[in-house]
Amino acid sequence: MLPYAPFLVWLLPLVASALMPLAALHPKVRDLFPVVVGFVTAAFALSMIPDVSAGPPYPNPQISWLLVPGLIEVKVGVLLDPLSVFMCNIVAGIGSLILLYSLAYMAGEEGITRYWFFMLLFIGSMIGLVVADNFLWLYIFWEMVGLCSYALIGFWYKKPEARKAGVKAFIVTRIGDVFFLAGIILIFLNTGSFAFSDLKGTLEAFKVLPCALSTVPFLLLLGAIGKSAQLPLHVWLPDAMEGPTTVSALIHAATMVKAGVYLMARTHLIYMEAAPEAWLTALIWVGAITAFLTATMGLTAVDIKRVLAYSTISQIGYMMMALGLGASAGFVFISQFHLMSHAIFKALLFLAAGVIIHSLAGLRDMRKMGGLWRDAPVTFYTMVVGVLALGGVPPFNGFWSKDLIFAAALETGNYAALFLAVVTAALTLAYGLRMIYLTFLGEKRSEEVKKMHIHEPWVMRVPLLILATLCFITGFTGENFAGFMGVLTHNGEVFHVEPLSVSLSIVALLVGGIPAYLVYWKRSPPPENFARGGWGALQRLLSEGYYFDKFYYAVFVDGLKAAVQGFRKTHPGILNFNISLILGGLLLLAFLLLMLG
Repeated sequence: MLPYAPFLVWLLPLVASALMPLAALHPKVRDLFPVVVGFVTAAFALSMIPDVSAGPPYPNPQISWLLVPGLIEVKVGVLLDPLSVFMCNIVAGIGSLILLYSLAYMAGEEGITRYWFFMLLFIGSMIGLVVADNFLWLYIFWEMVGLCSYALIGFWYKKPEARKAGVKAFIVTRIGDVFFLAGIILIFLNTGSFAFSDLKGTLEAFKVLPCALSTVPFLLLLGAIGKSAQLPLHVWLPDAMEGPTTVSALIHAATMVKAGVYLMARTHLIYMEAAPEAWLTALIWVGAITAFLTATMGLTAVDIKRVLAYSTISQIGYMMMALGLGASAGFVFISQFHLMSHAIFKALLFLAAGVIIHSLAGLRDMRKMGGLWRDAPVTFYTMVVGVLALGGVPPFNGFWSKDLIFAAALETGNYAALFLAVVTAALTLAYGLRMIYLTFLGEKRSEEVKKMHIHEPWVMRVPLLILATLCFITGFTGENFAGFMGVLTHNGEVFHVEPLSVSLSIVALLVGGIPAYLVYWKRSPPPENFARGGWGALQRLLSEGYYFDKFYYAVFVDGLKAAVQGFRKTHPGILNFNISLILGGLLLLAFLLLMLG
């Protein structure tokens, strides 16, 4: 590996972000500096692969950070194992391509120095999160990731929608963060350590931690649910589309929402066979239900970025479900293999959508688009590749990684979750094909689109072509990836696709693809028919996201306001009234004490 790579891979982007005010003194340096830093960071991440591929013992350099003699010593360490190095490469590799793409997408934007600062800080924080060797250090980076997402989602802060979306993301994810922090505190109070290495092992290793097999894993799960936008804390992610499309690509493909999946994978490796059955079951059903419900929401969304947002939540659900299917490193491999596939095709889809949005002056309503494939051929063909990968069409990577999840569900006998996963796969291809048709095919459906010119500068085309190529290549790397992760099944064989799981995948493709083709290409029946009668009511239900947002606002926003207003009536500011309340309370307390003896 390159010298000092375990530390420089996360320190370099963090230090570079702090230097952005100096780089901003020269416009060319300001824009090229973060891109160079991104690719150098990716080189450091790549250089660590051979050392980890050689197998354990893995490097774990540490320095003393917090020392109170006789009470506590917390070391800052870098944990290099297959999981952390894999995640480093996902974050740095995808991040570097997004930074390159940003040269064109963000050109001329007001506040560009602030943009580069937070993008570099975001990448550095996420890499720091995945290489941290203890829960305390991980949590610090966890909160830094949350701060960066808040700042970047609300980047265009002069738009009320962007400000609200940033605040919403910050508040909703804090709910999960509180539970995560509580879990960390419980771990420390019972073990006196934050280090993963002190917790890793079998059931015997957890006897010193009475709540380890009950409370702690569920607290960590709640933290992951918030960060990775799983039900019921998923509502922040669709609104987060108010940020720049490059920010959306980074959040969805490489950083924020992947943090929760990483936490569950790391927790999984710590618990191994000691993992409580109830926790695994919760993972399965949180993932499966989230995947299904958000896939149905994607069927009716008309904002191209919201379609992609729902697809992210749904695909993260697959990863969570995979982690819950069993207590061995094999299920971590399956989850991470799909995470890799998703990172690639989701970055591709967002960046392709960004070309269209950038050219159409921010327009995101697919109903006004159409007929754009001739104007943007590279974007069209690469986005088709992304949709086919997302939909699980062979030979693209999404087919292989999703099929492994189906095979694992079959092997473990989780047939109900498997059913939801297969239905979700059908829905995914359906809304993906719908997005392609509405955006690129048919005739241009609005005058504003007819007047605009689509442009595809090389700094946008290059990342699209690289990612589209990876969508094809990485699907065939499953066995190599399994070897890198050190994964074998109980039969001593690497996890592989089964004929029955392949059959289920093909059924899902037919069930999702044929209706989409008939409705949008053949218009038999035309999509307008689904806005009438009972179909119309269902469409409204899906368009409103099953009214999660309205329910939360009614209960937690309007309800809290009503409670505050009611409470204010008891404190009108009149001195005599306030004194009377206090005296009345004291008399009531004295009476109760006397009655209780």
